[in-house]
Amino acid sequence: MTKDIDLNNMNYYELEPENNSFYDIVVDITHRCNMECKNCYVPNRFIPDMRLAEYTKFVAKLPKPVMLRIVGAEPTLHPELTEFIRIGFEHGHNCILITNGLRLASQPFVDKVEATGLKHVYMSLNGIDNDDWYEQIDEMRCATKKIKAFINCKDKFNMNAGIILVKGINEEAPRAAFDLITREKVPDITLRFKNVGQLGRYQKDADENLKMADMVKLCADQLGFTEDYIWSHYGKPHRYSNVVEPGTIEFPLDPNNKERYKGQWVKITDWDTDNEVGIPDPGSVRRGRVTKDWKVAPFYEHVKMNEGEY
Repeated sequence: MTKDIDLNNMNYYELEPENNSFYDIVVDITHRCNMECKNCYVPNRFIPDMRLAEYTKFVAKLPKPVMLRIVGAEPTLHPELTEFIRIGFEHGHNCILITNGLRLASQPFVDKVEATGLKHVYMSLNGIDNDDWYEQIDEMRCATKKIKAFINCKDKFNMNAGIILVKGINEEAPRAAFDLITREKVPDITLRFKNVGQLGRYQKDADENLKMADMVKLCADQLGFTEDYIWSHYGKPHRYSNVVEPGTIEFPLDPNNKERYKGQWVKITDWDTDNEVGIPDPGSVRRGRVTKDWKVAPFYEHVKMNEGEY
């Protein structure tokens, strides 16, 4: 079982928005959701929706452009989703929509989102096109709707497919994901594989989890690379923050491709919490999160401090 964690070991702090130093800021615009996934770091559904007016004031105070990660639970359930995106752009920031994708199965809804100028979408595809995987991980047989949403979006946005690798369930997902993007001729995409994070609600304890080396081996075996090729990308600075993240590897499916936002890429992220702090990537200076009182805190630390609440 996962060991007990002393929260006093965490380097938790909060910044006023005008003093923000993070490159990415997670913005939880709603805690409502239309799924009940087994792995969810924000399982509380009773927090009120974020207010657009307060958000507008917040982003206006940020001292430099950031990547606003528009998330939920499920952000597409917020009735003012498109305004959140537009306001981010109006104040000089970039945005990515992080979604389970179910509402994107509607082409008119996709068109409405695209009209904001959004370029980046992160869609969870834990089961790829396999309903058995979805049922075991996300408690819903939703493959048909997920794939419809993915096809609706693939030529409109720079896509990110988020895939949690769960030991004993979807360990063949790297090959299935590669087959999907090959079959659908997806031009620009990052396949984002991660293990189970022991935050909020989760289905694997740290001692039952796939480790970074396990995920590298799965990707190497199924995508046709050597493990050495994948590990050779370990320790490289993040593409826009220039921060080296110890729990991350990014590599192109075409070894000759040097353009990070072009072509097909893979990112492997270690969400395992088997460390003395009990969170992924402790001390990250890249990811921040908006707090309930409109400050900015380090993302993973804030999630852990507010586990089961905000």
